[in-house]
Amino acid sequence: MKTNIVSTIAFVGFVGLGLLAATGGRFLAEPAKRRLTNAFLAFALTVSFAAGLTQHNLWPFSSWPVLAMPMPAATFDLPTPRIVGVDANGNEYDIDYRAWQPLSLEELTSWLNLHFFHLDRASEDRVGKFFLDRANRAREQALAPSGLAYPNRWLGPLTAPTHILHPAIWSRAGRVPRNCFVRLRIYQESWDLEARRLDPAKLTRVLAYEYPLR
Repeated sequence: MKTNIVSTIAFVGFVGLGLLAATGGRFLAEPAKRRLTNAFLAFALTVSFAAGLTQHNLWPFSSWPVLAMPMPAATFDLPTPRIVGVDANGNEYDIDYRAWQPLSLEELTSWLNLHFFHLDRASEDRVGKFFLDRANRAREQALAPSGLAYPNRWLGPLTAPTHILHPAIWSRAGRVPRNCFVRLRIYQESWDLEARRLDPAKLTRVLAYEYPLR
């Protein structure tokens, strides 16, 4: 809650000072214009450093921890975990990003890459059971009249998205899987950026984890 308040102050201050620097300067003398511009730049730099040093995202100022990882040399492949639910008939379904609240999908996939795949099998299965339970709970909530909640309950679908846009695929009851998930799978997907630009379906998918094991 405190982070949301600070984030709101940072956003309002950024927009307000930006508008003053862009429009208010027309009516001021040159020294005053310069001071107003400097104040805007100082504010933006201060909040940006605060987000980075505290490792708290203050939207739109981000600490960017989810992108702070080395990439393999001489390749454009980007290994990305993808979690799917599986029903008793073997059908796979993508899971709405809101199922993992309060984590964003970027935070979750970063944790999977950095930590999950280094756990022993027993620890992985404890996490796998938790993921499966969360996915089924979110599916049930999405089928309820109130629907699956957005990160901000007051703004609902108008809630500001994370820096990568994720569709709320379970926003309509007709899109929600009717059958309970009995299994959870995590794939590692990778692709060449140029190849996928030409063909969005061109990717490599490897099953990295399944719970429970068959």
